[in-house]
Amino acid sequence: MPSTAVLLVVVPILAFVTIALFAFALAAPRRSKLQERLKAYGYDVKTISGTDLSEPFSARILAPIGGGLSSLVRSLAPQEMRERAVARLEQAGRPMSVNTFLLARFAAMLLLPIMTLLPRLLARDVGPVQLLIALVLIYIGNRLPDILLSFRIDARRTQVRKALPDALDLIVVCVEAGYGLEAAIAKVTERTSGPLSDEFKRALAEIRLGKQRREALHAMSARIGEPDVQSFIAAIVQADQMGVSIAQVLRVQADAMRVRRRQRAEEKALQASVKMLFPLFLFIFPVLMMVILAPAAVRLSAFFAQMTAR
Repeated sequence: MPSTAVLLVVVPILAFVTIALFAFALAAPRRSKLQERLKAYGYDVKTISGTDLSEPFSARILAPIGGGLSSLVRSLAPQEMRERAVARLEQAGRPMSVNTFLLARFAAMLLLPIMTLLPRLLARDVGPVQLLIALVLIYIGNRLPDILLSFRIDARRTQVRKALPDALDLIVVCVEAGYGLEAAIAKVTERTSGPLSDEFKRALAEIRLGKQRREALHAMSARIGEPDVQSFIAAIVQADQMGVSIAQVLRVQADAMRVRRRQRAEEKALQASVKMLFPLFLFIFPVLMMVILAPAAVRLSAFFAQMTAR
């Protein structure tokens, strides 16, 4: 019995120490003895056979495996799916690569039904209902990355919509002061930050690399996908083609953007009263009814109790 008690205490401790040391050995970057021996012979390099031994296990092993899987998934994905993923990732600000997005989509389609139906699979109790659930989960796993990406795209467009009127005002001031359009946009990128400033920087970089201003601005409009930006870019391109004064066009666009911003604020203010009805009915009115009617209900119950006692 004492030996059994000792084993019950010692074995979990040894298991915990072993797992902790193994995790530390994998995660902690260190300089190998082989590297120091090579350095003693004049080989001041960190890599052996193209592998940086000072990097952690995740960077040396897991990252290449993930990269290979993502490349494989991209090669198997249809061309239309790849192009649509590229366009939506551009609209979202390129939060990840196309290969990573397609790999996440495939992993969600595969793991979601497997993890949900794993007890049934182990028990070998899979029927038509489970197959139907698996199909539904596969569809959800296919759509889930797109839904999350749509939320990011909407949030980015909202930031662009809010920053556009102020950026247009600054561009108008710079152009009327004698700046060119590219110089005015560069001044906006210096004074502001956010998705709109990043897109302006990218458009300016493309123009400096030899791309026509019309094409760079149209590409920027397609990447953002915001109607206000599209109308602004279309007005600038049309003014540039027809030889109209860009300063006058920008002034008109800035006034229109301010009017649209005020109209959106008024629209949200009018919607506030309607949106407040749901929390009022669900949370506030029931509590008020309880506070107001609870004393009356207690008195009525006491009154009827006395009447029945008589």
